[in-house]
Amino acid sequence: MTRNEIVALLERHRAAFKRQDAEALAADHAAEGTFESPAHGLVTGRAAITEVYRYWFTAFPDLQITWDEALIDGDRAAVFWTFDGTSRGPFFGVVGAGSRVELRGAADYRFADGAIQNVRHIYDFSSMLVKTGVLKVKPAT
Repeated sequence: MTRNEIVALLERHRAAFKRQDAEALAADHAAEGTFESPAHGLVTGRAAITEVYRYWFTAFPDLQITWDEALIDGDRAAVFWTFDGTSRGPFFGVVGAGSRVELRGAADYRFADGAIQNVRHIYDFSSMLVKTGVLKVKPAT
């Protein structure tokens, strides 16, 4: 894919995040593409990737992802992002308690044939679990 094609695909992807459109997000992935994250491990295929997006939009109905400008090199792109949302729906066994979560992360994208072949998200998942009340932390003694 050319740089311009990657930029256009990422812009379409960003717009789908703003709309919380899980189907449109998954449609940007290759049919047998992969999605990897600390929360879900390695997921393969559009149907499974759609469910990952739906999961997050249900858990955080006001979810907003803000992206920095992509760093593109050949068929790869890195995007640094900010996650901002309120935990309201089920999230790893806990029904949202209204906890506000803000965190920064990054995504490593690989592209081919007009689609996302692989994306890998990197962020502090343990911190997110603590902020939402899923994981309890004992104070140091």
